[in-house]
Amino acid sequence: MKKFLITNNTELTPEQLPQGLFQHQIENFSVITESVIPPEKIDNKIISVDGYLRDLNKEVHEKKEQEKSVIEALSGEWPLPSNITGSFSAILIVVQEKLVNLSTDLIGLYPLYYRIDSNKFFFSNSIILLGAISGAEMDPTGILQRSLGPDFANQGSRTILKNCKRLLPGERRKYDLEGNLISIQFDNSLYSDLSDANQNHNLVKGYWEAYKREVEYCLNNANSVNLALSGGVDSRITLGAISDSKKLTCYTFGSIKNYETKIAARLAKLKAASFQNCYRPELYFPTSEILYKYTWGTEALELCSWLEITESVEKKVKEPLLLGELCEALPGRKIARYSTRKFRQKNFLKYYVKNDDYHLEKSSSEAFEQWKQKKLRNYLIYFHEKNLLRFDFDFDFEVVREELAADLNEVFERIEVHNLPYVELYDELFSWYTYTRMHLSKQLLVVSNKFDAFSPAMSLQMLRKTSNLHPNLRLNYRFINKLFKNTEELRKFRKVPTSQAPFVSQNAPDFLKFASWGLRSKVDQALIRHMMKTKNPKKRYRLLKSINWARVYQNSDLEKILEGYFRDNYLGKAYVQGIKNQALERRDLKQWPFANINIIGAAALNAELHLISTLRKAREV
Repeated sequence: MKKFLITNNTELTPEQLPQGLFQHQIENFSVITESVIPPEKIDNKIISVDGYLRDLNKEVHEKKEQEKSVIEALSGEWPLPSNITGSFSAILIVVQEKLVNLSTDLIGLYPLYYRIDSNKFFFSNSIILLGAISGAEMDPTGILQRSLGPDFANQGSRTILKNCKRLLPGERRKYDLEGNLISIQFDNSLYSDLSDANQNHNLVKGYWEAYKREVEYCLNNANSVNLALSGGVDSRITLGAISDSKKLTCYTFGSIKNYETKIAARLAKLKAASFQNCYRPELYFPTSEILYKYTWGTEALELCSWLEITESVEKKVKEPLLLGELCEALPGRKIARYSTRKFRQKNFLKYYVKNDDYHLEKSSSEAFEQWKQKKLRNYLIYFHEKNLLRFDFDFDFEVVREELAADLNEVFERIEVHNLPYVELYDELFSWYTYTRMHLSKQLLVVSNKFDAFSPAMSLQMLRKTSNLHPNLRLNYRFINKLFKNTEELRKFRKVPTSQAPFVSQNAPDFLKFASWGLRSKVDQALIRHMMKTKNPKKRYRLLKSINWARVYQNSDLEKILEGYFRDNYLGKAYVQGIKNQALERRDLKQWPFANINIIGAAALNAELHLISTLRKAREV
């Protein structure tokens, strides 16, 4: 992520900027970037994009024509026309018309923030930079949302700064150069043209051709290509879509002995691609220096597995790296009613053997209201007084809960306007607008420290296509199974088992894959119970070797590392002590050693607050 900030604050001087940033005066506003070269004007417009945007009506190699076409589209109607694809957040300055357009994709994977203060505007892709430059105060509600479950994330447009907002999914906002809001529009095109539920469809060919084309345009004629390859299905779809003419390197984090790594290596060999596993287990609890480097550089450190790749790979210039699908849309895994272990076990014969159709509940205003209230209760339960008293900053208990409800209502409103036909789709879109947007998107951002990272499946074109596949076609991997069976580029991967269902090939009958998954699950649970009972982290962790979280917590410097994360405590003595205690109890197997995402998330949040505070103080000197 290359930081940028646009403001009409004329009092700002270059000496007040954080190190490594440059100020460029254009008309009567400032553009602050990491480049010493001022942004280029194209047709009297200036654009800054995180992610990528392409025009499918232009040839891939016509890069200048592509750029002009994208700028024209962003200047026009919203939503963007069907020939424009990509995954992005963008700021477009139309100099002649004295307009600033802020826009983001269907999910809002790339953050874009805005703050208006007494006709002074601040637009940026960096919450740290915006906080340091604008002087915005810390927002207790935003900090509490980042610190507590169930999501450990900000909801709706809220951020950790007062009166500083983040664009909602599919949002476009227009401002004049005095910071006056002209218009707000939304892209509500998900699920807008739902297919028939008939399983005897012929949708695979068109979907695959569109996906291959998306990958081609995403790579933008690059010869050297990289892929984050796991043992799962989504990344092998991306693997198959990459042209054989490309010089392809596949990366996997984790030990070469891990089952997932072995699966990934087999897939790469079938593609005749180079393969590199990156294994640096000490990075799961990175040093404070690494934590602050990634917090400043990407604002996305959370799942430290990615550090094994970014800290191991040396690249003189950034190359594209593709990721699989981030929201599990194609297999319908976020359709909660049909994705639980209990449901799959209870209905195994009906849906996995007999392949019956799923009968979904018709949407209604009453059903939507009931669903909203249930979701709200699931969040408010974490914001009780005992939890909130662990924080040291000043806030009102009732106000925090009311603001959480208002923030969630922004998400509910974004879902409601889609007029979803089935109740089951409420959970799916909610997951995309919360978990995918605020957590899984960080995978793209953190890998951007070393690569130009993209997820083709998350583009405008592909998300529209995927969401328009009837849930009956997507659930239980039905569409994916048909895709692999009927697609030449993917067929060769079908003999390789998936990580979820080991021992049997991907194209095995569902009852065999289900049995394999069940056996592995039962053995894993037994091994976990035995390890916890004996309090011995050296005991076997899984049936098949994988990331061993019990061993991760055995870091000999764990207490010292944790102390370094919170040396400057911006969250509260009791809360931070609770985070430290949780890590140590996981080390001692008094708690099951889950992935340390919540611990690293708290440390990264504290680092963000520290950087904002110290950079602001440096400006005031």
